[in-house]
Formats: sequence, structure tokens, C-alpha cells
Amino acid sequence: PLLLRSFPSSINKLLQIDSNTASTSLLQNTLPQLNPAEVSNLQAAFAYQSEVLKGYQDQLDKLQSVNEHLTHYIQSLPSTTPKTVNFALPDKFDGSAEQCRGFVCQVKIYFDNQEDKFQSDEKKCAFMMTLLSGKAIDWAAAVWETDVRFRRSFDYFIQQLREVFEYPAGGKDISTQILHMSQGNRTAAEYAILFRTLAAQSGWNDVSLKAVFQQSLNTDLQAELACKGENVSFSDFVTLTIKIDNLMRQAPRRRNTRGFQQVPPAINQPMTTSTTKPGDEPMQLGLRGRQLRLCFYCGEAGHRSQGCPHKVMPYGLANAPAVF
Repeated sequence: PLLLRSFPSSINKLLQIDSNTASTSLLQNTLPQLNPAEVSNLQAAFAYQSEVLKGYQDQLDKLQSVNEHLTHYIQSLPSTTPKTVNFALPDKFDGSAEQCRGFVCQVKIYFDNQEDKFQSDEKKCAFMMTLLSGKAIDWAAAVWETDVRFRRSFDYFIQQLREVFEYPAGGKDISTQILHMSQGNRTAAEYAILFRTLAAQSGWNDVSLKAVFQQSLNTDLQAELACKGENVSFSDFVTLTIKIDNLMRQAPRRRNTRGFQQVPPAINQPMTTSTTKPGDEPMQLGLRGRQLRLCFYCGEAGHRSQGCPHKVMPYGLANAPAVF
């Protein structure tokens, strides 16, 4: 607007000068020997430039009017207010040690984003009392009346709450819990959530966390991860572990090929009747077997015990030559 206002005044001053008089005197002072025809041409040129300047002046006046109109229009618009986000109330805390840390975090986030509603510590402390249940409210009700700081200092309330309820599970600190963890029957994805929760509180570096995590996995999964992911971070190694574990669980189980396989019984083998009597003792069978040339294994005739068809031999020894 300042630029637009400055142009009209300067142009008006120029237009107030008589173009013919100015051009004539200027030409007479600078070019006294010019041809009258040339002087006439110059005067016409000055007159044309004067008309052009008047046109510019009209355009500037219009722009200035439009500018003022837009300024008034913008100032008349209602002010825009940012949309508010409605935060959900924190879950009630019943005094469980494993939930204390998350509850405190939720409460702080809620208060930080509701500063217009909770401008004093007294309101924050009173609201905290409504979020407690079970053992937590029993403790808070006992100290609410005896210690005035619980009603006036939100930081003191949180500090005392954590001292009472935020203790390690099973009496073990975070490092001890991590060292005694094992995957067990859980999937790698489920186990990774538990491990990462403790890892975030341990302060250990990636190298230590990666080594302890790998050692706590099941043996089969450790074998699959051998020589894999050596140069990746702890987070990437956990992701790799979950992928491999999912593939192992989706793949069909491998058949166990270790040990000897028994030869299946012969099909359509002709049955032979044993000539051994039920009352024969081993010594009697041996003497009579030699006389009748019977098999010492089954007591039948026609073969020896070394080649007895009724013997069940390991697969690896079935075709081995007999040793006499």
C-alpha cells in the first residue's frame, strides 16, 4: 500500500507540468539549432508519453482500490481455531507392578495435553485419585489424609506411587530378568515383545542385547540363525529371527532319518510248521537239532540259524555276508 500511494503523487507532479512548454524550453536550451519539424515530432512523443502515464495512473488507482477491498475482507473473516483432540482417559491402576510404568506414562501424556483443564497440581492429584483401584486406592486413601503433599504436589504423588508399586517382578532387577529369560513354547514374535520390553529398561547396548537374545532362543532356532545376521543391529536381528521362526513353523516337519530301520515282514511268505515240541529244553533242542539238522533259532528244518528267515535284522546288516 505504501508503494501504491507513492506513485500517484509523483505522477501527478509530472502531469501538472505543461508538456508543450517544458519540451519547448528544454529543446531550446539543449538543441537550439534543431529543425522545427524535429521539434514537433519530439513534442508529439512527449504528449504520447503523458497519455501513457495517465493510463498507468488509472491502473494504479484501480489496484489500490482492490487492495483496500481485499484487506477489509480478510480482516472481517472469523478467526480460525485449531481442532481439539479428545484424549481417552488412562486405564485405572489397581496396583500391579507390571502396569505401574505404563500408567504413569499415560497420566503424564493426558495432563500435558489438557493443560487448560488441569492448571493446578491440586486438580491433577484429585483426578489421580479417581484413576486408582484395588490395592492402589487403598494405599492412596490412607496417605491422602495424613500427608498434605499428596494433595498439593503432583510430582510428589507420582514419586511415591512409583516407590510403592513399581518394583521388579519376582524381586529381580531388569538385568537379572533378561539373563534368565528363555523362549520356551512361545513364538519368536511373542517372545520378542517380552524381551524388548525389558531391553528398553535395561540400558544395555545392541551387542549385549543381541548376544543374550540369541542364547535365549530355542536350540532349533539358534541352529537356523547360525552365521546369519552377524553384522546387523539388535532390532534387525530380532526381525530376522521372527521371519525364520515363522518359516520353520509353516514348513512341514522333517522326518527323522537317524537310527536303523527294521525290515518290514515278508508278504505272502509260506508258513512252515515248527518241529519243536513245547516241552523241549534248550539242551534237548540242541542235541536233537544236530541229529535232525534243525535250525537252532526257530527249530525248523531246511536251514541253519545263521540264515533263519524268521530273524529280524537291522537294515544295515540284512545284506551283510555271514561270518563263520
